Amino acid sequence: MYRIRPPPKRKEENMLEEQGVGIIKRGAEMLFRLLKAKIAPVLSSVNRSTTIKIKSEPAKQSVKSLVKSGNDLKLSEVINNDEHLKRICKECKSQGIVFAIRKEKDGSKQLLYKKKDADLVEKGISKVLTDELKPKRTLKEIMTKFKEVSAREASKIKNKEVERDAR
Repeated sequence: MYRIRPPPKRKEENMLEEQGVGIIKRGAEMLFRLLKAKIAPVLSSVNRSTTIKIKSEPAKQSVKSLVKSGNDLKLSEVINNDEHLKRICKECKSQGIVFAIRKEKDGSKQLLYKKKDADLVEKGISKVLTDELKPKRTLKEIMTKFKEVSAREASKIKNKEVERDAR
């Protein structure tokens, strides 16, 4: 059996291919030299034994550390209910807001936060308070509503059966 060979490449195609590969190699070498020249001073200044850690601020901080940060701060309205305070703190943490809890001698508490986060904190507080104002359904209310719905459905079924029998 004879194998069919692809037609040989012409010399021109080989030359173009070689020229293209050569151009790519030279470009890569130039890029490598350029990067090496720019990165070498940075690498020499970094001590190899130290590691760079990026720290993110914890959401809840002490009042002292928040004041020390030097940002414009704002106080929220007085929050007397501990349950509300817990839910507001949870909402702030979920949104990544940096805050602190300021406690007064009379037992009232306020949130201290950065001014730039004022809109988010106010939305969180209003969300918690509106959720609290919504009436919670009791088990008795749920059961009575279920009985009403089931009675309506039962009457619909009976009406359909009566109509079928009448035909």
